[in-house]
Amino acid sequence: MHKIEMAVRDNEIYQGGVVHNANYFNYLEHGRNSMLREMGIDFFVLASERGIKFTQTQSEQRYKYPLKANDRFYVTTVMEKASAIQYRFVQEIRRADDQLCLEASTLGVLTNEKGQPMRPPADILVILSQMGVE
Repeated sequence: MHKIEMAVRDNEIYQGGVVHNANYFNYLEHGRNSMLREMGIDFFVLASERGIKFTQTQSEQRYKYPLKANDRFYVTTVMEKASAIQYRFVQEIRRADDQLCLEASTLGVLTNEKGQPMRPPADILVILSQMGVE
């Protein structure tokens, strides 16, 4: 499981004093990308140099408790294989005191330059295997 710590920024809250729900998507994406970069998979490099993109096909969020101004929190991420070509990221957002704020699941697939689903290349499969994603 990967964990990254963050803090709510002023521009992420609205007049109700809580984080606007759209910002949770950014937190989740940052958690996914940070985990993969640490393991040697950089989607920005894959897209620009090899034309490979991660395309989300499904996303589900269950909001449990709001983040508020000045809250410190962390995002946990676990990646698992969902099918021969699909991968799932299971994530949580928790305040620093461990209060569960959001549960999420994102399903996606790698796509080639033509936007067609593809199996991960051999070098990516090696990294995924090392991560325990079989």
